[in-house]
Amino acid sequence: MSNDRRFVLKGLAAAGLLAAMPWAQASTSAAAPLADAGVADAATRVTPLVSGSALDAAFLAGVRQATAQPASSLVTPPLQGLEASTYQQLNALLNDDTPTLLVGLLDDAAAILVLDLVRSAGGRVLSAEPHRIGRDSTGQQRAGALGQALVAGAATAGRGQENGNAYVALRCVI
Repeated sequence: MSNDRRFVLKGLAAAGLLAAMPWAQASTSAAAPLADAGVADAATRVTPLVSGSALDAAFLAGVRQATAQPASSLVTPPLQGLEASTYQQLNALLNDDTPTLLVGLLDDAAAILVLDLVRSAGGRVLSAEPHRIGRDSTGQQRAGALGQALVAGAATAGRGQENGNAYVALRCVI
C-alpha cells in the first residue's frame, strides 16, 4: 500500500471525525477500563467492520454463522467502506454505553485508523493480527473462517499466501 493512499485515508477519516465529533461529549464510561464481564456482554452485540474488498461477503457470512443469526437479525448492521459516514457510525458506537464486540477484516491503513479510534475512546483491543489473503476461493474460505474465529475468540494466526493482499483481522470491545 502506498504512502499516498495512507495519507488520503487518514485525512478522510480525520476530517469526517472532526466535523462530526463534538469534543466536549466524551463519554466517561468509554474511558473506564472494561472488566472481563464486558467481553462476555459484548459478545451478545457483535458489529462487523469491513473495508469494501472482495472478501467482505465471505467474512460477513463467517460472522453470521458464528453468531448463529441470519443477516437481517445481526444486532448492529455491518460497517462497510471507508467513507466518513462509516467512521461517524463507529464513533457513535464508541460513545454509547452498551458493550459491543467489534470484529473486522480491513486493509492495513484502515485498520490503523480504526485501532487508533478504539484506543483513544477507551476501548480494548483484544487482537489485531496481520494476514495475507488472496481473492481466490481459498481466500474466500479463509475470510469466512476468520470471521468465525474472531467472534468465537479463537486465535487467528497469520498464515498467509505469498501473493495475497495485506489485511488486518481485529477484535475489540468498545
